[in-house]
Amino acid sequence: MTGGIKRPAGFAKEGIDLPVSIIRVPWLIPRWARAQVWGRVILLRRGVEISEQLLAHELAHVMQWRALGIFPFMFHYLMGLFRYGYQRHPLELEAQAAARQHDFLDWARDILAAGKTRLPD
Repeated sequence: MTGGIKRPAGFAKEGIDLPVSIIRVPWLIPRWARAQVWGRVILLRRGVEISEQLLAHELAHVMQWRALGIFPFMFHYLMGLFRYGYQRHPLELEAQAAARQHDFLDWARDILAAGKTRLPD
């Protein structure tokens, strides 16, 4: 993706329910992953404390899925892993940058404040 990710205008703070689900799971592949995104679902490994930055990072991946579509996202992600590895993957770099953007941090704070992540371990 190019041009950076923007929080969609439809997800303004004025009482709109954000269309993101967060589900705790016992494990993820790869084993070191703290969270993963599948469409609008964020899978959070049990025992991982969700922070504003982690949630903002994963929300960036939600927007990448939305912008690219399911199969193009998966293709670009897998090809990027082979070509760049995880640390230099363009989609990961974009998500890392989003985790420092006010729009994504505000979006994460909104979700955390609404208690949508208070899931049992």
